[in-house]
Amino acid sequence: MSRQLSTPTAILLGSAMIAAAVYLGLRHGPAAVAPDPRAAAGDASHRGEPAPPAGAAERASGERAPGEGAPAAQRAPGEGAPAAQRAPAVSREEVARQAARALDARRPALVERCYKPAIAAQPAPREVKYVFNLTFDAQGRQIARGIIEDREASRPDVTACLATALPPVAVEPPGASVRVDVPFSLP
Repeated sequence: MSRQLSTPTAILLGSAMIAAAVYLGLRHGPAAVAPDPRAAAGDASHRGEPAPPAGAAERASGERAPGEGAPAAQRAPGEGAPAAQRAPAVSREEVARQAARALDARRPALVERCYKPAIAAQPAPREVKYVFNLTFDAQGRQIARGIIEDREASRPDVTACLATALPPVAVEPPGASVRVDVPFSLP
């Protein structure tokens, strides 16, 4: 007779391993950020040290490229910061408007595929209301989506259909990850 783990035991062991990994990972604190090599090269030329790498010779007169060698307090917002920390090039409100337009463009197909069959089977409630939680990456591609149902206008069959029938939404590249909430209703 072979011995196997029960499902609850396997879940418990897996959870313990994940918890241990998270604990050990968080114990070390945030990873140190490597200094900007361009900043060090720009400062070296002022101290009479060897010439900075190629491309910096044109600025030997003391000029610096934007964000190069300048202290963080003197940089423009978002300049020299990693892409994940930069402010979006497109506002959150504009991303929400673009996502709402993309959802509205798909409304007729969703009504035909999801709403009409559900209404034919059970006529009440007539209107279904949702809030889509959409997260977009810096290039404007959808990377996460959640659906929140309104309890008074809930139709689980329509919600399940929407989750499978709605393709990923895309927006104009915002320049950073952006999460928006977009109200949506059918019909």
